[in-house]
Amino acid sequence: MSITTNRRTDAHVVDPVRPQLAGPEIDPEANAPVGAVFARAMSPVTNPTPSLASRVVDCDSIAWTPFPMPGTSFKLLNINETTGAASILLYVAENAQAPLHLHCGAAEAYNIFGRWAYEGEAESIGPNHYIYEPAGIVHLPKQEIESLMFGVFHGPIVGYNEDGSVAGVITHDLLYDLAAANDAVGHLPARTGR
Repeated sequence: MSITTNRRTDAHVVDPVRPQLAGPEIDPEANAPVGAVFARAMSPVTNPTPSLASRVVDCDSIAWTPFPMPGTSFKLLNINETTGAASILLYVAENAQAPLHLHCGAAEAYNIFGRWAYEGEAESIGPNHYIYEPAGIVHLPKQEIESLMFGVFHGPIVGYNEDGSVAGVITHDLLYDLAAANDAVGHLPARTGR
C-alpha cells in the first residue's frame, strides 16, 4: 500500500518539546516548593482537613417543593454544577404515576418507605431497597403505595407524553429554580455557574 502526502513548502513544522528527565528543577531535593508538595503527599494523614467544610443540613428544615409530576414533592439536598447531578428526597403520593421517561444520566435511589415497581417487572421495590438505573434506560414506574426515597440524578430526565412526544426535561437547574422559587435553597452554597 502506498500513501502519498502533500506537504506545503511554506508550512513550519515544529518538533514537540520533550521534557528534561534530569535537572534541579524537577529534583524535589533541589527545588524547595516541589519538595514541600512531595513531603505533604508522602506524609501520613493524621488530622482532618481544616480547609474543607462539610455541609450538614437537618432535612426537616427544608420545605417540600412540588416536583414536575403531579402528586410528588422533593427537597433539593445538593446539586453538582460541574456534572449536572442533583441529590433529592422525593415523596410520591399513593396515586401518583410517573410518565414514561428516559434517564440521560444514571440515577440512584434508596427507598426509605413505600412500595412501587417498574411496569413489566414482577418484583416490586419496597423499604430498604437500593435502585440503580443506568444512563439511557427508558421505563415506567408504577406506584403501589406512597413512597419516600433518597435519589441522585446524574443527568437530565426526559419525560414523554402518551403519544411519544417530549413532555418536559428535568435538569439540576430546573430543580434548583423550583426550590429557589419555594425559598428552599438557603442550605445550599451560592451558585457559581449562573
